[in-house]
Order: sequence, then C-alpha cells, then structure tokens
Amino acid sequence: MKWALVVYFMTASGWQSAEVLGKDKIGWSSIVYATYQQCSSQVRMFNFNRDSMFKEDPEYGNRVKAKCERVEK
Repeated sequence: MKWALVVYFMTASGWQSAEVLGKDKIGWSSIVYATYQQCSSQVRMFNFNRDSMFKEDPEYGNRVKAKCERVEK
C-alpha cells in the first residue's frame, strides 16, 4: 500500500487539497511514498517548517497543512 503527502489550503469553504484548487499545476501536487513511515516523516517536516516557508506572510502559513492519505492504486 502506498501513501501520498497531500497539501491542503484553508479556503472560505474549509480545507481543500491543492489538486482540488488547481494548485498542483504550480508545484503543490501530492507526492507518493512507498510506506506510511516515509510519508509521515515528510509531513512532520513540512508542517514543522511552515513558518520558514511562509516567512513573508506567516498568517498564510497557518492556512496550509500537509497530511498522509492512503493511495488505492
């Protein structure tokens, strides 16, 4: 079973994935990992480093998160 790191953005409609919002076309597409451990390690790193990734707009960083989701393929 594979796992995908999926990035979510807070919108007026709630949390929506980058793919739903069309942001996958500008570099926010999901990344598939062979194991949950690999995925969760990257999710922790992404969520921990949000402040430095969005240092110009820290409030925007609070509206972005990543999580692991099981890939059925």
